[in-house]
Order: sequence, then C-alpha cells, then structure tokens
Amino acid sequence: MKSFRNKQMQQFQLKNALGDQLQVLSYGATLQHWSARLGSQQRELILSYPHAEQYQKDSCYLGAVAGPYANRIGRSSFKLEQQRYQLEANEGQHHLHGGSQGLHCQHWQLKKQYQDAVELVCSRPDGLGGYPGPVHFSLLYQLTPDGALAATFQAKTERVTLVGPTLHPYFNLAAVPEGRAKAGIDAHQLQLKAAHYAVVDNECIPTGELAKVQGTAFDFQQPRLLAGAVLDHNFVVAGDVRQASAELTSPDGQLKLRVSSDYPGLQVYTGEHLAAPFQARQGICLEPQFFPDSPNQPCFPFHYTRPDQAFRAQIRYQLER
Repeated sequence: MKSFRNKQMQQFQLKNALGDQLQVLSYGATLQHWSARLGSQQRELILSYPHAEQYQKDSCYLGAVAGPYANRIGRSSFKLEQQRYQLEANEGQHHLHGGSQGLHCQHWQLKKQYQDAVELVCSRPDGLGGYPGPVHFSLLYQLTPDGALAATFQAKTERVTLVGPTLHPYFNLAAVPEGRAKAGIDAHQLQLKAAHYAVVDNECIPTGELAKVQGTAFDFQQPRLLAGAVLDHNFVVAGDVRQASAELTSPDGQLKLRVSSDYPGLQVYTGEHLAAPFQARQGICLEPQFFPDSPNQPCFPFHYTRPDQAFRAQIRYQLER
C-alpha cells in the first residue's frame, strides 16, 4: 500500500500469478492502472492520468466507480413508495452517474487487502445527492489466476433506495511504441452478444423502446472494427456472469477482453467527450449496469434495494492472450 501527499488518497497494488498488475486509488475506488503480462512486456489496458491527484479534477469518470446509480435518470427524479425524489441535475436537466457527490469522488476506506485482491468500503448519509439512505457500499477487486479482473459490489441500506453502480474504465488494448501515446480505438474489433438496444432521445434519455440491432449501426453481433461507430447506448444482454456480453480485441490480435456481469444491460461508450490530456475516442467504456432511467421506465428490468434485500452485483473483465 502506498500513500500520497494527500493523506486521504491511497494506492493499492495487486498482482496475480500471470504477472498482471492492478493499481487502485482509494479516491473513487478508481482503477488507475491495469496491465497484462505479454512475454517479457507489460501492456497497459486502460487510460490513466500521469499523476494521481489529477483524478480529483477529472470530469470523465476515468476508471472510477459510477453511482450510486450509473448512467442517466431523466429529469433527475424518480418516484418511490408514493414519494418523488429529486436528484442533482448535473447533465442539463438530467442526473448522471450519481452527480457531483457520486461514488466516483468519495474517499473509500480499506477493509481488507491481499496480494491479488482488495476490498474497499464507503458509506453515504441519507439525502446525499438526493438519494435515500444511509447506504453502506463495499467493493471487492480481484485479479484472478486465469487473468480476469473480477469486481463484486454489495450495498446495504436502512431505507428503500436506488442502487446500481458500475465501473468506468476506458479500455485501449493497443500496444504503444516507445515514446508515443496510445492511438485511438478505431482499429479495435468489438462484438456484442446483444440483439436489442435501448432507443434514446437527443438528450440520451431512453424512450422506453427496445429496438432490434439487426441491420442498423448498432449491430455488433459479429465482430466489427470500431472505426466509424459512435456509441453511447445501452444494449440488452444476458445478465449472466458466466456468459460474455462483449468481446474487445486489440488491433494486433494479441489480447481479447471478454466482459460479463449479472446486470441486464451494457452501456457502450466510444469516448467522444474525452478531454485533455486524452483525445476523443482514445478509449472505450464497457459498463455493465441496469438500463438508464430504469426507475422511470416500467418495462425495464430493475429492482430497488431494501433493508431486507441487500444489493449485490458482479462484473468480470476476462483477458485472453
């Protein structure tokens, strides 16, 4: 464990038997670095800032936990048990990724650490950002012996509330020539095990319609290059951590990343709004989650978290080389 000058920020370093390495910041439970061992080299898999303190000024949720509820809530409100809750509007009139006081900017505390795993915890008081509470979160990261990054979210609440966090790393699996920055994602191949996607309006709020991808720009049922694809959409997936919902292949074909989760949706975002020091489309986000705006969409698969029904979700990023 390594501490920075900011006493509230710590860095946790994990390693598995394959030589893969993971660095996690206590700020936002952020994935700062994840590298895979390829022969005698380490290949970085996600975008990262040069200095840890830069994450405190980040506006792109780079590597962070997004939540308490990931993605968008239309008009920043939802109705629960005959009461309407108003959340912070931080994207126009809408609520995104937990707002300015979301899990991405909370200081998580260490509960347990091993060579290949770390468990962090975070508690939020009632009313923070408009969410009912208090809510107590835990997140277990593990680098598995077979080359996966496994994450398990748990949350316990004292009131019925809205919970549905996800991870927000920007993936780029390309090799980097010495002294150069990573190229964009266009030469990566993406395959999605999804026959439907959630139609959205011009403010990225779902209309409630789930449309077929076949024959559209959203059809990635067979592997396709990302060049020309502009995505910030939710896809309907199996919701089975044993079954990959997405496969991302590096330009040189040496790495494949398989994404699985027990969430029913996968948000795919091609990074058009990445800001300096990064370039647009330099990374892609593959975010397992509930569908956006699910509390306001009666036909979307979703459940609230209750005192007698704790929240639990699993996300698995499996590497093959």
